Amino acid sequence: MESQFYVVTWWDVLVALVFIALTYGIMRYWKIGLEKTLLVGTVRTFLQLTLMGYLLSYIFNQESWYFMVGLLTLMILVASFEGYRRQKLPIPHYFLILVGSLGITVLIVLGTILKFILAVEPWYYPFVMIPIAGMIIGNGLNSMTLTANRFIGELKHREGEVETLLSLGAPVRAAVHGSLVSAIRAALIPNINNLMTVGLVQLPGMMSGQILAGIDPLIAVRYQIIIMYMWITTAVLTDVISLTFIYRQFFTSRDQLRLKILRQAEG
Repeated sequence: MESQFYVVTWWDVLVALVFIALTYGIMRYWKIGLEKTLLVGTVRTFLQLTLMGYLLSYIFNQESWYFMVGLLTLMILVASFEGYRRQKLPIPHYFLILVGSLGITVLIVLGTILKFILAVEPWYYPFVMIPIAGMIIGNGLNSMTLTANRFIGELKHREGEVETLLSLGAPVRAAVHGSLVSAIRAALIPNINNLMTVGLVQLPGMMSGQILAGIDPLIAVRYQIIIMYMWITTAVLTDVISLTFIYRQFFTSRDQLRLKILRQAEG
């Protein structure tokens, strides 16, 4: 059967509001209390994505590498600021850690994909560079947030153990090794679960979207495999890089645990 491409109209988008109506009705019946948030989120989704559509149409018409690099830098800064703003637990220099971790990860992962896997020409081709960079930044930020929060929780839980190890002369890195490993393992669970269940339990959004757009399923599958490998690598890189800097923020230059910062985290 020859694949057909169906163009979604604004009328189709309007009809899709039936899902919001159903969700609103269920929330209202169960008195969940998020009805207003749902409506605000629905409107924001429409406005933000519509604006993004027009913005991307402009971006994809740009042909200068410095424009793309500047846009990529802006994406990293905005994502880092959002991650910093939403972080409730105190982490010194957290914004700079986010920027550095995302920047290094994007350079490694995106560079590998553009240069060696997809061999895009030119390397700053916006139709490839921007969507992939967005996925890397988004996934990396989510994983780093989970890792940071879990690490602080582990450090508080193992405070006595860490101080005992330090008093016995253990290096800081060795004293917090258990906390670091536990934090990374917890943050990687969603990505590992996706690797285990993709194609069996779920069809990822990107792959489903390509199939709906009429792309050969085998081509869509190959793209999705690359994306899945990219996601797990992104998560591991951002977690390891960020924790390398984060854990040092909780210790003095004399390798003493900064109890004041840890007590603030308890609050």
